[in-house]
Amino acid sequence: MVDVISGELKPDMTVLISGNRISALDKSRKVRIPKQAQVIPAKGKYLIPGLWDMHVHVAVSRDYRSYVYFPLLLANGVTGVRDMWTTPDDLKLIRAWKDSVETGQKLIPQIAVGSTIVDGVPVMHPNSLGVANPEEARQAVRMLHQAGAGFIKVYELLSRESYFAIVDEAKKLGIPIAGHIPQLITAREASNAGQRTIEHLAAPTIFVACSSDEERFKQMKPEDWTWPLRGELLQSFSEQKCRELAAVFLKNDTWLCPTNGINRVYFLGDGPEFKKDNRLRRYALASHVGNRWFKYPERFKPETRPIRELYVQKGLELIRIMHSMGVPLLAGTDLNNPFIYAGFSLHDELELFVKAGLSPLTALQTATINPAKYLGREKEMGTVEEGKQANLVLLDANPLDNINNVRKIGAVVVNGRYLPREALDKLLVEAESIAKDK
Repeated sequence: MVDVISGELKPDMTVLISGNRISALDKSRKVRIPKQAQVIPAKGKYLIPGLWDMHVHVAVSRDYRSYVYFPLLLANGVTGVRDMWTTPDDLKLIRAWKDSVETGQKLIPQIAVGSTIVDGVPVMHPNSLGVANPEEARQAVRMLHQAGAGFIKVYELLSRESYFAIVDEAKKLGIPIAGHIPQLITAREASNAGQRTIEHLAAPTIFVACSSDEERFKQMKPEDWTWPLRGELLQSFSEQKCRELAAVFLKNDTWLCPTNGINRVYFLGDGPEFKKDNRLRRYALASHVGNRWFKYPERFKPETRPIRELYVQKGLELIRIMHSMGVPLLAGTDLNNPFIYAGFSLHDELELFVKAGLSPLTALQTATINPAKYLGREKEMGTVEEGKQANLVLLDANPLDNINNVRKIGAVVVNGRYLPREALDKLLVEAESIAKDK
């Protein structure tokens, strides 16, 4: 068994599961196994908590994405997700899913309920709530709180006045703020205002705060950000300025969900490796690939590639610095975007964390104990301990030796239900069949 807090390996352990909880955990000689129990031999295996993907978009009542996502997530050991974008109607759907998991009616991952995007006017994406002034911003917060949102997701085109109105109203109602940093707000302002998580590293905002020429770049308007200017920004990256920003985040308990994988797709998605990926053929919905996945010629001009590569490089460097300063990190994939595959891409994300300089243990924590801490659910999840939820992954190799060993899954326990390798393979076949049909 792997202790994801200390990194200690605990051999010769027996885990007893009753219902959907771990009812006993100790050295094998000390655990009394009931006669009627199903015994799963696991000698030479490595048991870890179920993984969490902390940035997904699965609440999709208007198409079939969830039906391919759920089996893929479970087959890859992802037993929990935080949904990051729902319409007000979909909030009802996702709360129903959440309840069905807790009552054992559905075999799907646990879901941390999300929010509709609250943006400026006009909105950046359809199905967002556009607010034109502070009063509309406050009304949006009240409406989403009443609808059962888990947080308020702020977005890029909010005015300063609307953003701070959202923050104020959310504090009055006791609901967290998460999402993007609006283009007219600095990273320090967002942290000082109490924004709980900052998602992604693709926008210039966080790099402006890490620039040795910050005052110059702070004056730029959103329309000013040409590729050459972005290149100048990245060239001015300062580790000292980044450490100063990290100190602000640490003081304010601001979390980062950097979604390294989608940043790589966003900037380097013209690379041949994406089209050659076997997962594209097997698990991507054909309708989505045709409509969305190969339509970014402006971004992918050959002359911009050096700048785009620098973005990815500096993003990983920023993660290394933030981690070294103690800023808490969450693993998230931005599932429902091009070249992001449910479950598989969370493994990719952990690999990218290690590439950024994190140890395999620390990378594993971003998808286990860190989500539990962030969600305030340490007493029920995040580690393998007596009394906690029975969401577990049994690995064939030690993830602390190599983070890619999280891909070597022998079995998964979902809400107390044991899924051996054969059952996981059936889920993969099911997902592939769904993808072909849609």
